[in-house]
Amino acid sequence: MDAVPFSCCNINSPRPCIQQQITNNSAHFNYEHQTEDQNLWMKGCRQALLEYYTHIMQSIGLTVLITWLFELSVLTGVRYLQTSLENMVRQGDPNSESDGWLLENSLMETARTNLSIIKSLGKSNQIDTVDNGDPNIDVPSTSKAHYGPDNVPPKQKTETS
Repeated sequence: MDAVPFSCCNINSPRPCIQQQITNNSAHFNYEHQTEDQNLWMKGCRQALLEYYTHIMQSIGLTVLITWLFELSVLTGVRYLQTSLENMVRQGDPNSESDGWLLENSLMETARTNLSIIKSLGKSNQIDTVDNGDPNIDVPSTSKAHYGPDNVPPKQKTETS
């Protein structure tokens, strides 16, 4: 492109902005487009905006990371305090020293225990089925004859001779 909009001009340049015929050396006084620092921004708008927003996102990401690390350290301290107080109550002496811990068992045992708890929560709303899969097998029938889904006797066929 041999022309650019005025927004591409560098306002800090001492030379007047050259917007038209940028690559034509004879169109401007004492101007050589390949050797002279042009009075245009070297970066386009897209690149400038990407750098600006990348800087903002990095700042936000760093703030979120620091906040998360702070919350994790507070959570760890509260867990130590909770288990220490529970241990003190078990000992029955409020003036005794007691140990605190993060996990009562190993990491794998804790994960298995929590997984089994989650699985049992999912099974609490299921209906127990007996051998044949009918959940109503133990429910006594109120009528003596069971004819079908609507409990309506089938129509009698009349024989005509």
